[in-house]
Amino acid sequence: MQPSSIKTLHPKLASDADSPADATTGPPQDPKEEGLDRLAEVHTRVLDTLDGFDKLQEKAEPEFKPIALAFQQMHKGHERDLSDALVTAGREPEQDGSFFGGINRAMIEIRSWFEDVTADVMDRVREGEKHVLDAYADARAAPQSVEVNAMLARHVQEIDVIMRKHSQ
Repeated sequence: MQPSSIKTLHPKLASDADSPADATTGPPQDPKEEGLDRLAEVHTRVLDTLDGFDKLQEKAEPEFKPIALAFQQMHKGHERDLSDALVTAGREPEQDGSFFGGINRAMIEIRSWFEDVTADVMDRVREGEKHVLDAYADARAAPQSVEVNAMLARHVQEIDVIMRKHSQ
């Protein structure tokens, strides 16, 4: 098994991609609100990841730019889907993510001062994708509509495909 596979990055998501993972948090709240809260968290983490990929795209060496662009475009599509799902459910999606987005940008900027931003940054990309996949697993563990569950499963599959493609 490759170290970049979905099973390595997030075993809960790989064990059964069509069934929600077991919930591991405290007492349940209103199921609808719990699902929306977790969906909002996925959205925030995707925004944070996009901040990092925006900076990575800016700083990447020419041979790594297509990879950074592929991740950036995938996450932009995911962000739109998640935002639309939140709006449909009556929630106002975040626009700026959290402070982790700024940290992502700063780390890439600092790294670019000392070394070229090339494919060797993939270890950091894997860490970031694992953080996003953790949120997807939590969202899938919460009550979601059939449509939202299908969207979440599709996003996880797309992350898996791009990680496998670019982690060789």
